[in-house]
Amino acid sequence: MSIPERIIEEIQGKSDIVEIISGYVLLKKMGRSYKAPCPFHHEKTPSFIVSPEKQIFHCFGCGAGGNVFSFIMKHENMQFPEAVEFLAEKAGIRLPKSAGREESDSFANELYKINDAAAKFFQASLENKPIAKEYLSLRGVGDEVRSSLKIGYAPDAWESLLNFFKAKGVDVKTLEKAGLVISNEKGGYYDRFRNRMIFPIMDLKERVLGFGARVLDSSLPKYINSPETSVYSKGKNLYGLNFSKDNIRKEKHAIIVEGYLDFIVPYQAGVKNVIATLGTALTTDQIKLIKRYANTAIILYDPDAAGESASLRNLDLFISEDVNVYIAELSDSLDPDAYIRKFGVGDFLKKIKSAKNIFEYKLEKLKKRYDAGSTNGKAAIVAAMLPTIARINNAVLKSEFLKKLSERLSVDEEAIRSELKKIKSGSYEPAQIPVVAEARHNFKTAEMMLLALMLEDPIYIERIKLELGLEDFKDTSVRDVCAAIFRLHGENIQVTPVRLITDLARSPEGAKIVSEASGMLENMTDKEKAFLDCITKIKRDNVKDKLSRIQEEIKMAHGRKDEDSVKDLVAKYSELIKEAR
Repeated sequence: MSIPERIIEEIQGKSDIVEIISGYVLLKKMGRSYKAPCPFHHEKTPSFIVSPEKQIFHCFGCGAGGNVFSFIMKHENMQFPEAVEFLAEKAGIRLPKSAGREESDSFANELYKINDAAAKFFQASLENKPIAKEYLSLRGVGDEVRSSLKIGYAPDAWESLLNFFKAKGVDVKTLEKAGLVISNEKGGYYDRFRNRMIFPIMDLKERVLGFGARVLDSSLPKYINSPETSVYSKGKNLYGLNFSKDNIRKEKHAIIVEGYLDFIVPYQAGVKNVIATLGTALTTDQIKLIKRYANTAIILYDPDAAGESASLRNLDLFISEDVNVYIAELSDSLDPDAYIRKFGVGDFLKKIKSAKNIFEYKLEKLKKRYDAGSTNGKAAIVAAMLPTIARINNAVLKSEFLKKLSERLSVDEEAIRSELKKIKSGSYEPAQIPVVAEARHNFKTAEMMLLALMLEDPIYIERIKLELGLEDFKDTSVRDVCAAIFRLHGENIQVTPVRLITDLARSPEGAKIVSEASGMLENMTDKEKAFLDCITKIKRDNVKDKLSRIQEEIKMAHGRKDEDSVKDLVAKYSELIKEAR
C-alpha cells in the first residue's frame, strides 16, 4: 500500500507519542520527558524514555527506539502499513484507496461473503447427516465447539454446493476463484469438497478465508484444503488463532499442533493457547503472526519420523525470528487429540511442561542418527548443531550451548568455536573468502557520532559528504540512515529525528539508531573536535581493513602458487601504505 507522505505526516501530527505509549505502559513525568520500565525487555530500573518534544522514545537498556510508528510496529509486531492503518483509525483519519485497491477490496469482500455462505451450507448439511455427527462425537468433538468453529459436512454429491450458489445467482467463475468448485475437461464444474468433514479457516476478524476437509474413514487423501485465493494463503494463516490469540498473550506462549482435530480436542478440553498449521511446513509469516501475541512457542507435532523432521526444520526459523522455541513429545505414538481422549488433559499438560529446549531436543535426535562415540559421528553432530546455535542472538545462551555441546560429545570446546566462526546465517562460508571482523576497530561509535552531528546541525551533512562516501560507513544500519539523511537533505527536506524515523519506517534497527544518536550530543562541548576525530578514525580504520583484506588475499594467492597475483597484491599493499602516510 502506497500512502502519501502528507497523510503519514498528518497521522504523525495527530498521534501524540506520550498518549499512545501511555496506553501500553505507565509513564512517569521526569523533567521534560517521561520514564517507564521498558515494555520490550525485563528490567528493575526504568530506562525507557519518551520525549514529547522530539516525539520519539528510546530505551537505554535494550536500545529500542523510534517514533510512534516504530513503537506500534514493535509492540504489536506490525509492518509499517499496518501501523499506519492502526494509528490512522485511532486518529480518525481515513486513508485513501486507489481505484485498483477499491476494486481488489470489493472482490475480496465478495469472496468473504461467498465463503461465509458456503460455511453455513456445510453446517446445515451436517445437521442432516447423522453419520458425520457420529464421527465428530467419536472424535470427542462436542456440540458447543462444533458450532463455534462452524464445523460442517460436504454432501456426497458432485454439484450440491454448485447448485446452491447457482440458485443464488453467483457466477461459477467467482466460485472457482474462491476455490469451491473445479472445472472439468468438458467445460463444466463440480464441487471441490465431497463427503468430507469441513473445517472453516478464519482470520482474526472472524472472516472465513477457506476450508480444510477430512474424510470420515481411512481413505486417501485424508485431507484436502482450499487452494490459494485472493483472500487465503496457507503460509500466512494459522487455524484457531482467532479463538486462541488472547489466551496465547495471557499464557505468554503458543502450543503449535499440526491438524484441525489436534487443535479442536485440546481447545475443547481447556487448552486455550493452542493453534494449528494448515497442512504445510511452518513459515516465517506464521511465526511473525505468533510473535504478535507471545515470544515463546512449544511445538507438538505427531510422534513419527515426519513430525520429528518437521520439528527439526522449524527450529532454525523460530531462532531467526528471535522466538523462544521448545519441543514437546507425546508417548504411545499418539497425536494430541488421541492422547487427550486416552490420558486426559492433565497428562497432556504435563507433557507440555516437560518440553525440551532447542539444544536438548536436537542433540538427542542427532545422537540417535549418528554414532556419538565415533569421530565421524561427532563431526556430523557438530556440523548439524552449529547452524542452529549460530542463529542465537543471546551471547550468553550461545556460549552455554557451545560449552554443553563440548561436554556432551567430549570434543574440545575451542575446536567447536573454531567451526562456529565458519558459519554465517546457517551455512558454512567458503574457506577461500577472507572475512574481516568489523568489531575489531570499534568503528560504530565514530559513525554514530557523525550521525548525531548531522542530526544536530545540517552543516555537517555537507561536510561529511565531502570527506566520506556511503561505502566508508561499515555498519550497514548506520549507512542506511546516512543514505536517508543525504537523500532528504538533497531534496531540501528538513532532517529531524522524527521525520527520519518515519522515512526509515521499514527499518526498526534504523529507527533505534536515530533515537540513540539524537541524545548523544547533550553533554558535548567541542563538536568540531569530535567531528575531526571521527573522520580521522573512520578513514584510518578503513585503510586497516583494506590492508587486512589484501594480506588475506596474498596468503590465498601464495597457497594457489599464483605468483603474478602475489606480485600485484604486494604492489597494491605498498601503495595503500604510502597513501595512509
